[in-house]
Amino acid sequence: MGFIGKLFGNKEVAPAGDVAGRIVELFEKQTSVETVRVLPSRESCAPWESKLGGVPYLPPGFAFPRERREGREEVPLRFLAQLNFWEMPALEGFPTRGLAQFYVGNDEQYGMDYETLTAQKAFRVVFHEEVSTDAEQGEAPAMPEGEAPVAFPLEGEARLRFRLERTCMGGDDFRFDGLLLKFYNEVTGGKLRSLDRVPEGLLDEVYERVRCGGHRVGGYPSFSQLDPRAYHDYAREHTALLLQLASGVEGGVEVSWRGGGFCHFLARPDDLAAGDFAEVAYSWDCY
Repeated sequence: MGFIGKLFGNKEVAPAGDVAGRIVELFEKQTSVETVRVLPSRESCAPWESKLGGVPYLPPGFAFPRERREGREEVPLRFLAQLNFWEMPALEGFPTRGLAQFYVGNDEQYGMDYETLTAQKAFRVVFHEEVSTDAEQGEAPAMPEGEAPVAFPLEGEARLRFRLERTCMGGDDFRFDGLLLKFYNEVTGGKLRSLDRVPEGLLDEVYERVRCGGHRVGGYPSFSQLDPRAYHDYAREHTALLLQLASGVEGGVEVSWRGGGFCHFLARPDDLAAGDFAEVAYSWDCY
């Protein structure tokens, strides 16, 4: 409930009818897009297949990503996941071939830079345009002596499979509240300028009915905290969800971002269409 609602007891009277349902219908009609649900299973897989953890695709001559440290020995990043786009249902604006890899830092923040989400110093997104299934695999470098691995969000290796779905914008998205106010006024004929005067129960019902969590590619991200794009202006153009990994157990595979929350890799649509992964924004949160 907003400040005005708290101060005056949220006196706005809910209009008759299923206002929440009609608002949800508008979200579904105006914001629904295709998304790919990512389905992990606890099984081994080939180096070039889509996976969480395990052994990444390491073609000959590949320079393994390392944390960039000034004046200090560079430490290898840790392999989080990879997506083989040949294996995925096609999504508009996404590659239809190649393999994207996600590496994160060996530190308490898993390489996330709170100030600059696109600074790929302690995380890296790598894209292999061509993938060979018969090339000899390289080897991942070992951690330097004295560099102990921190607790990781997942253990072992998990195969990833995919299912095409549709989803509308969820209540965590930084653009959601603006649309919610617009749709509320359309449905009720009101002229409210903020959500503070909207009945709290109605807001809760709308938020509950448009959730879109889980592991996924494309669509809209979910957050356990505030969407970081709300306060990082430079990241507001990063509207393409390259990968979301959610805390929980699915297919016998547990993922845990400090016990709960989500990890996101977000790209600008134009960059993604061009196969440019240099400015991907990376963040994770927890409850």
